Amino acid sequence: MLRSLSLATLALTFACSAPETTWPPTPGAPSPAPEAAKRAEAFVPVLNLRPRGISLSAGATQVFQAEINYPEGMRYLRQPVKWEVVEAGGGTVSGGGLYTAPAAAGVYHVKVTREDFPEVTATATVTVK
Repeated sequence: MLRSLSLATLALTFACSAPETTWPPTPGAPSPAPEAAKRAEAFVPVLNLRPRGISLSAGATQVFQAEINYPEGMRYLRQPVKWEVVEAGGGTVSGGGLYTAPAAAGVYHVKVTREDFPEVTATATVTVK
């Protein structure tokens, strides 16, 4: 019984000593709700691709740019994106977004995917003349 009582007392002590928490609440004291709401906001990953549509001559190159947002307090050594050409034979794209058009005319797509949030993608249309 004594052991259970000590654990309960310890748990209550920790619960009441959490930052921005007082018990009993001080009448008229500002509520910590705005800060708590800020912490509770979910991060929404964003990926923008530029340009979204271009026309190129066969063999020409184009640099694509991916713009992403980061979770608060996070920074990466390199931008966490992966580039690919959707169609087989549709040219090549480097890890830095440099696209080289194929010799064959057609409509192709360059896709960029966030590696940290793989469900977030963007696609550009390339028309090769």
